[in-house]
Amino acid sequence: MAGAGIDWQRDPEAAFAEARARGLPLLLYWGAAWCPPCNRIKSLVFGRPDFLALSDSFVALAIDGDSAGAQRLGEERKLRSYPTLVVYRPDGAEVTRLPCELDGKRFVHILALALNARYTAAESLSVALSRERALSDDDWNLLSFYSWDTDERQLLKNLDFAAIVASLTRACTLPHAALRLEWLGLHAAAMAGETGVDQAAAIARLETTLNDPAVVCQQLDIVIGYALDLVRFLTEPGSGARLALIDTWSRALEVLEYDDTLNLCDRLGALRTRVRLARLGAGNANLAALARDRVAAAVAAADAPALRHAVINGGAGILMDAGLALEAAQLLQNELARSHSPFFFMHTLAAIAKRRGDPAGALDWYERAWQGATGSATRIQWGASWLLALLDLAPGDEARIERCAQELSDQFEATPDAGCQRNRTQAARIAKALSGRDELGEQLQRLRGLVLRT
Repeated sequence: MAGAGIDWQRDPEAAFAEARARGLPLLLYWGAAWCPPCNRIKSLVFGRPDFLALSDSFVALAIDGDSAGAQRLGEERKLRSYPTLVVYRPDGAEVTRLPCELDGKRFVHILALALNARYTAAESLSVALSRERALSDDDWNLLSFYSWDTDERQLLKNLDFAAIVASLTRACTLPHAALRLEWLGLHAAAMAGETGVDQAAAIARLETTLNDPAVVCQQLDIVIGYALDLVRFLTEPGSGARLALIDTWSRALEVLEYDDTLNLCDRLGALRTRVRLARLGAGNANLAALARDRVAAAVAAADAPALRHAVINGGAGILMDAGLALEAAQLLQNELARSHSPFFFMHTLAAIAKRRGDPAGALDWYERAWQGATGSATRIQWGASWLLALLDLAPGDEARIERCAQELSDQFEATPDAGCQRNRTQAARIAKALSGRDELGEQLQRLRGLVLRT
């Protein structure tokens, strides 16, 4: 189940037909059982009383990326990242895409706005850029909380994201939406490596936000998610400006860490970002012990499978970032027997082994992950990772490479939508890796032929 208490439809055609017949909007959830952010939203949002109270006002459609035809649907509907959440009008027109990182209360609020929206996000974007009319506060709210990360160029097409968001920021008449758009624009500039940004002014604006606990909580997803990129973009390594910005940002993150009104995942996310910021600055000798204690407490408190999966994943990441890789590995290994998706954690165990200089151990974990993976799209993804690891870490192990190639070829041939969306992405990874290999065995040749046809 995508979420308890909701009558989630599984048949897309039937769900959209029901929405048309009943004149109701449709909420589509696209995800996977092993995906930590999917597990977070399933456990912390979909079971909320205020979310359940809205459920009579929309048709709920849950699509697992491993279900029959899912990747073909993903191609048609431009769904790729797990999770992607889209609201459609009764006639099937896309209204908006919702960010999965929001806290539950804010997610439900934005969902309610989307369900009752007079205009789609695309229509509001066009109007905001043309200035042909004023947008309402609700329109600005929806635009500022649009999920650009899962957009797949639906709104932007070939437009420059940083320039578009900067224009929206100047036009926005709703203060908290303008602030969010400003952060989005600054982050887009950072990702594009733009020059000419007034760094001192940008830092001053960030610090104003970071010193306001209410605003930090309101914008917690970008406070947590953008910290490292913006600190790197706006300051030089070892500079006083960097240390000062890290200090300000770390204090803002502590507000979130100790806010017991927030869920476990978001509090752990704030801690992980603070640990990672410390590595960019002067370090913090006390953070490793704090990380160990906070992760242990969170793991002990997380019993429900979906929540526990997200917490274990986040906790392992914190321990690794705090320099406690062996403890992270132990946490993950202890969870394998209990987890509903142990193969996901095996990938992290492979990464830890590789980082420790143990290629044989890494390859064993990649193989075990492939063997335990379930679902057609997931098996293609995990199989591609195992093959690429073999080519990288054991390029001379022809027998093992050929066996992997044979099993992966069989998987491609058994998957009807192997040439669609996420499956095609994995095929492209394999094709790129094989293009630089001088000699290919029989099974690698077969696999190359398959992926080149996708």
